[in-house]
Amino acid sequence: MRLHQSLLASFHQCRRHLADLPVETLARQSGFLHRSPRKIPIQDFLLGLLALSAEPLLSLERLAAVIGLAAAASYSKQALAKRLRPQVERFLAQVAIARLAHWAQPLRAQGCWSHFKRVLLQDSTVMPLPDRLAQDFPGSRNQHHQKKAASLKIQWIADLLQGTLASCSLSGFRRNDQAASPDILALLRPGDLVLRDLGYFCLGVFAQIADLGAFFISRFRHGTNLYDPQTGQPLPLERVLRRQGRFDGQVLVGEQKLLFRLVALPVPEETANQRRHRAKTNRDQRSPASAEHLFLLGWNIFLTNVPRAVWPAKVIAQVYRLRWRIEMMFKSWKSCLGLGQLNGRNANLLRLTVMTKLLFCALTCRCCDALETLCAPSGRHVSLLRLARVLGQYSVCLAAAILDLSAQTLLEFSLNHHVFYEQRPDRSNFYQLRTAALG
Repeated sequence: MRLHQSLLASFHQCRRHLADLPVETLARQSGFLHRSPRKIPIQDFLLGLLALSAEPLLSLERLAAVIGLAAAASYSKQALAKRLRPQVERFLAQVAIARLAHWAQPLRAQGCWSHFKRVLLQDSTVMPLPDRLAQDFPGSRNQHHQKKAASLKIQWIADLLQGTLASCSLSGFRRNDQAASPDILALLRPGDLVLRDLGYFCLGVFAQIADLGAFFISRFRHGTNLYDPQTGQPLPLERVLRRQGRFDGQVLVGEQKLLFRLVALPVPEETANQRRHRAKTNRDQRSPASAEHLFLLGWNIFLTNVPRAVWPAKVIAQVYRLRWRIEMMFKSWKSCLGLGQLNGRNANLLRLTVMTKLLFCALTCRCCDALETLCAPSGRHVSLLRLARVLGQYSVCLAAAILDLSAQTLLEFSLNHHVFYEQRPDRSNFYQLRTAALG
């Protein structure tokens, strides 16, 4: 099968998946739909959104026109504006979670994965917004407690083993990763493994994860108290690492003295020097890094409750690197899929455009994995960033495949609906002015 045929098959499969979803039930559960729509079925509403999801900037006029095309009915931007409400965010997130956001092929639960039911990756990304949205999406404050511009934070949780989206939510910048750290507790089941970066470090949440029969791996936060589990006395990690060069053992952590496993592995000297340079030149730090902190930057230090019998220290470090997959996804969304080109005219339109783009971002990840499966036997491997860049340039092909139309038919529709001046009695367009001047 040629590469473009594989991609088209993925797009058509997405359309079929959408048709199988109980979308009206999801819309009612989310509060987005209160009664059955009389003109635009919710299935066609979704189909139109997905068809446009690759386009750089989504306007109300464009959204309404293509939704109307999917439903074979006329649909105005005023009617769409009346339909928008904050619950659209939850509705589209439920759609993505239910079926559309399979962003990777499921991994086989074997080898090192055989001990876990799911591997949940959580991360967030932030984007600036127009100041007028600060009430709905407040930005940060500076050291003088002055408000900064509005910012959007996207929280994302995905299951690495099943290749599915588990959660997606939007908030302002002030709901930071620490505040979002407990969100994952509602999703956890016994046997799950959680991978998150240092921003989510919270000992109380780690304890609750363990109490639920689940597992976690996190980077260790410098300054957190460590104690020897035998004596209860403070554990001098710097001294231990200077003497042993590495560490893998049980420790008591924090004032609660929670019993977890600490793993410390040395990094190459070049990496350590880069970290120390960043720490010394970081202007956000109110006080300079201590000598102990600079020394510990020469190690990857992890906190976990995964037993050594399940994963030795080397595997812990290798598995944690998988967290970068989400970082690459965010980079591809912002750089290549137009996630940063959001319609910020009002908060509800922003929610709609963000979640619509996330549907396409997830579809892109699925296509990446489908192509990888096709090409890997030949020794060629697919770059998510490069595929994202290509798909972002061919949005019309996606729209045509989703709507089951030819590219020519879709182009003709777009020309008829989007290239003409609006009829305005109070304003003349260029050609009217030119005709009047000649007349």
